[in-house]
Amino acid sequence: MGQLNIGDKIELSGGYDYEITYLKNPPATKRTGKVIQFITGQNKSLAAVVKLDQIISGDKITGDIVVLELRHEGATWSDKTPSVHIELCDFIPENKSWKGRKQGEWVEAAATLKKPWLDIF
Repeated sequence: MGQLNIGDKIELSGGYDYEITYLKNPPATKRTGKVIQFITGQNKSLAAVVKLDQIISGDKITGDIVVLELRHEGATWSDKTPSVHIELCDFIPENKSWKGRKQGEWVEAAATLKKPWLDIF
């Protein structure tokens, strides 16, 4: 549908829990940002690193960098609205798998990533 690339604007919304951590501080219905790089993911797919348009707070970390991992096996960054895990960081993560690098805070297990530029098609 449209491969996700560095420089692309994205929107994140929804989630698994009733009170969604990444949407609480400050309150919002979605978060927007720009893909700044891809790094080694936990599985076969690369993880996307996104600089959010505003600083947010989790339970332990405040920052504007999130690492997005595809949630479902077989999903790709070309899917129109993939489900993603969100890790909030107050640093730019190294290009290493999650286990081998400094880790941020896990703030969501099932957010929806939307690529706004696809709305015109």
